[in-house]
Amino acid sequence: MDDKDFKLDDIIKQYSKKPEKAQDNTEESAQTSQQVNEAAEVIEEAAVSVGEAVSEASDTAQSAEETADEANAPDADKPEDDGIADISFPEASQEDNEKEIADISLDPENGKEEKEVSDIELDAEKAFEESDSDPIIPITENPRTDITDDGNERTQTADKAPRKKCYVRDEEDLKIIRSNKGSSSSKKKKKKKAKKSRFNNSVFGGLIIISLILTVSIVIAYNGIRLGMEYLGIGKNSNEITFNIPDGATSDQVIKLLEENDIIKEPKLFSIIMRMKNLDFYPGDITLRPSMSYAQIIDELSVNRTNRATVAITFPEGITLREAAQLLEDNKVCTKKDFIFQFNKNQGFAFENLIEESDLKFYKMEGFFFPDTYEFYLEDDAYNVARIIKEHFADKFTSSMESKMKQNGMTLNEVITLASVVQKEAGTVKDMPIVASVFINRLDNSQLFPSLESDATSNYIKNVIKKEADSNVSIKYYTEGYDTYHCKGLPAGPICNPGLDAINAVLNPEQTEYFFFCNNLDTGKAYYAKTNEEHEKNLVKAGLVSAE
Repeated sequence: MDDKDFKLDDIIKQYSKKPEKAQDNTEESAQTSQQVNEAAEVIEEAAVSVGEAVSEASDTAQSAEETADEANAPDADKPEDDGIADISFPEASQEDNEKEIADISLDPENGKEEKEVSDIELDAEKAFEESDSDPIIPITENPRTDITDDGNERTQTADKAPRKKCYVRDEEDLKIIRSNKGSSSSKKKKKKKAKKSRFNNSVFGGLIIISLILTVSIVIAYNGIRLGMEYLGIGKNSNEITFNIPDGATSDQVIKLLEENDIIKEPKLFSIIMRMKNLDFYPGDITLRPSMSYAQIIDELSVNRTNRATVAITFPEGITLREAAQLLEDNKVCTKKDFIFQFNKNQGFAFENLIEESDLKFYKMEGFFFPDTYEFYLEDDAYNVARIIKEHFADKFTSSMESKMKQNGMTLNEVITLASVVQKEAGTVKDMPIVASVFINRLDNSQLFPSLESDATSNYIKNVIKKEADSNVSIKYYTEGYDTYHCKGLPAGPICNPGLDAINAVLNPEQTEYFFFCNNLDTGKAYYAKTNEEHEKNLVKAGLVSAE
């Protein structure tokens, strides 16, 4: 076989030698070295196969030479259409830089694969000479290779397009070039995801805007309905409320009076309507209903009125609700029955929400009629009278008193109930804190003193429950809740309406060890004892029992 026609040994030596040199020159590029080594292994395997083929027939080598002249020498190690560039390295001599193509064929009858291997151009040494610190690595991009299968034969046909040579600065650029084709598909996927993300964001943003629009619309509609109902007086009570507009009162002062008396709830709206009406208003006593429309209220304010007759009534401390209602009826303010009914109803004061409900209470609001001197209109509405009295209690029972109550671990009902007992039991204001301490000591030692044993509660049963209850069954039922000689702890509710001194005595009691006390009925002097034996002696001293 002619050496010029087919230099098989030189090809084997050349391609066996090139990977070693390529490895030395590409210590900075691990990925390029690996690719060259793989190419060398393929060539060595092909060389063994070629040796066997040469021993059989010389015409096989001639056929390989003819095939090499026609092919563009595709890389045997890159059969896939992946667009990865072929890497070339320079040889020591200038002559070896010429392109060589090895076409290695296997006998198809023996079932062996036929491959076409392209030569590798090496220009690395020249690149290193140009820049020691930042070498330029030349690469040659393989043309597109099509692979076809035909029975047992597998052939590769290279496109006739010329190979393109380009230069890169380092391994990172080389990796980028190799991944161009893969990254293009990745970019398409990213674009699809971006489009989908933009669509989802658009839908989400649209839902947010719609939700905001609906929320604003609901708020506007709600407030519009609320203001409309307020203007027309819909859903408000129709009880008559009488109050006085003083001489020289300004429009703002009149609006404040209307708000304080629960006639209106939207002073700003009323001020606008008042300016639109442009009517004068007159001082004096006026009777209005919350259920009146704003226009009707303004019309009433513009009517010239005469002052109504009034009456002043003083309610002493310790008065019962029954007795107070009777005074109102006697002074022609309102009827006893109407007042008790209205006073026991909730009128929206904050302290009313602190009062505990109990079926054993005879009057729900007993104890909350603050004793004082009041001025009422004659022939007034019972609702208006009850509102005036409750408003006075709310002013007297301050926030500091409420804080002290909570600090002592008591409820409003417990404070007023105990204060009502102290109000009835103490002979003087000075004795109230000590009397309060006696009852508190008994309450704190309920195992030794389960009952308060207050005579004042027995008097309430006698003077109120038995007179106002409608049947003997009711009398028996309520008696069980108020008789402190039989019930445990405090009675079911207050037994009178205590004054401010009695309430403060309960909130700030004396610190004593007394569990008993008694009073001289003539002088009012109080006697206190720690034990029952001492109490028995004090009863004699107070003249309540005779000495043996």
